Amino acid sequence: MPLVKLFVPHHKNNHKPKVLHRPSLVALLGLFIMVQSAISFFTSFNPQVLGYASFIKADKLIELTNKERLQSGKPILRNNQLLSEAALAKAQDMFENNYWAHVSPGGKEPWFFVTKNGFEYKHAGENLARDFSNPQAVVSAWMASSAHQKNILDPKFTQIGIAVVDGYLNGVDTTIVVQFFATPLNSDASFTQILSDRVVNQVHAQESSQNSSLKMSPFYLSKIVSLSFVILLITALALDWFFLWRKKLVRLSGKTWAHLTFFMVIIAIVFIIKQGVVL
Repeated sequence: MPLVKLFVPHHKNNHKPKVLHRPSLVALLGLFIMVQSAISFFTSFNPQVLGYASFIKADKLIELTNKERLQSGKPILRNNQLLSEAALAKAQDMFENNYWAHVSPGGKEPWFFVTKNGFEYKHAGENLARDFSNPQAVVSAWMASSAHQKNILDPKFTQIGIAVVDGYLNGVDTTIVVQFFATPLNSDASFTQILSDRVVNQVHAQESSQNSSLKMSPFYLSKIVSLSFVILLITALALDWFFLWRKKLVRLSGKTWAHLTFFMVIIAIVFIIKQGVVL
């Protein structure tokens, strides 16, 4: 049977799975590279069909952020529309000017977007994240960094605004998360409450529009391809080792290609578990 020749050591394949033979490994590696390249190429020319989707929601990030604050005995932060719109403007500016930094190439600091949007503050802070696929991973990465954790747990801050925007940055499809913290200059409780409780219609509308237009995420498609590649090789190696051990066969050659297989598996695994970055 073809599958037996592919995955099981047998006298018809010289007691070595066909998939672990040199031509098969080269073909698999070439196919893997071609598929990943095709995903990137198709995404750049057909963003409405195959666009990046992280499934990160701003309200979930706020919930997880406040959970960390409550666990540390800090008061929760209130969602503020002006801060969320400022965060959205900062994210859009990074995509439009192709940079990943707190300060833009033109010298615009984060507070430029906050004050430009009409928010007057006593204290303010910014956390950034990109290339994450879920909200818990974002908050966990922030909490693992002392500087970002300080912003999240800072008792001076009372308000929060978050924007989650998908786009193309430095030639890569990604999702940028901008998190603004602040304490309003106007400490009037009623004014702060009105701002805090307003629904962030603009930000949520953009998120809904982005998610509804995406048919499939290249991020997850690439992961599926990589995972399939890893499973294929690990399965072949496991079956090879099992049957060699069971039949007490001694193989005098092929060690180099076994090492190459391991190397290819490691590359694929690194590709799969690639984590996002915070700033």
